Amino acid sequence: MTAAWRLFLFGNGSPTHHLGLLTGSLTAVDVIGMQSVGSSADDAPPEMAAIAAPRCRRQVWLRNARGERLGYAASWINEADVGAVFKDTKIPIGSNILQNKTELFRDMKSVFCGDSAELEEAFGMPGPFWGRSYLFWNGGRPVTFIYEVFSPALEEYMGKVLQ
Repeated sequence: MTAAWRLFLFGNGSPTHHLGLLTGSLTAVDVIGMQSVGSSADDAPPEMAAIAAPRCRRQVWLRNARGERLGYAASWINEADVGAVFKDTKIPIGSNILQNKTELFRDMKSVFCGDSAELEEAFGMPGPFWGRSYLFWNGGRPVTFIYEVFSPALEEYMGKVLQ
């Protein structure tokens, strides 16, 4: 894996901020949905169980201001914590964190690669698709689990993932 992709996928920085720096255009989200999933496993990775139920799931497309769809993200949060993490549910989590100066620790859980017909259609290009998952901790407890998958279009900005 090239150095740029290692830093992007394994680093503990904000993808919202990094996508904006890479593309020279502010990062925004198109909210797919935000709904209560209660105590359901919700077909999520097992690390999501660290978030106390009842949980809420938020799904978004990450894009820049030019409309380039750059990623997909799903996040799970305890319903009681929604207002603390998402002051504004229509903007990226990273923007919420920066605007509200929320102190969170990013605990990386996985980096993965896979194929998906749904993502091929959504991104308008074939995979494979690289992604990562992590927990945000605050006050000694996990408050949000995030699962992100990125568009191969990012290779235009960072070069090929693998050499």
